[in-house]
Amino acid sequence: METIKTYKSFTEHKSIEELQYNILTDLTSIENIKFELKFYKLLLEKPIFKSHVFNLYETLVRFKKEIKTLEENSQDLLNQLNSHAKQLRVKMECEDMVCDNFFIKTHDAIKQKTFNFKTTVFNFKFRLFQYVEGVIIN
Repeated sequence: METIKTYKSFTEHKSIEELQYNILTDLTSIENIKFELKFYKLLLEKPIFKSHVFNLYETLVRFKKEIKTLEENSQDLLNQLNSHAKQLRVKMECEDMVCDNFFIKTHDAIKQKTFNFKTTVFNFKFRLFQYVEGVIIN
């Protein structure tokens, strides 16, 4: 049985400190993903692949393009996370329900983007690892 991978929000009853902690862990996680992507790009440039593999060049180019897109998306997400972290600092000064609801919706939106991005990266890594395992020189 496969579990359904969808985002579920648990933000409503969290303190600002918890929200800030969550954003900081997401920032660290996305920074680590950026580092991994650079490594994968470097790996795909190395002469470690078997010769005479059908569509090797085309497949490697496709993976490199995906890495480039993921790198761009990771930078956009990092910018959004940093902006949201700054907004959370301002939120501490806000005490009304309208303000609370705004920050909860904003926080949920950025958390969902982060969740979706990580899911995309994990799927990419799974496909990359499966492919490289089959075409790398032993």
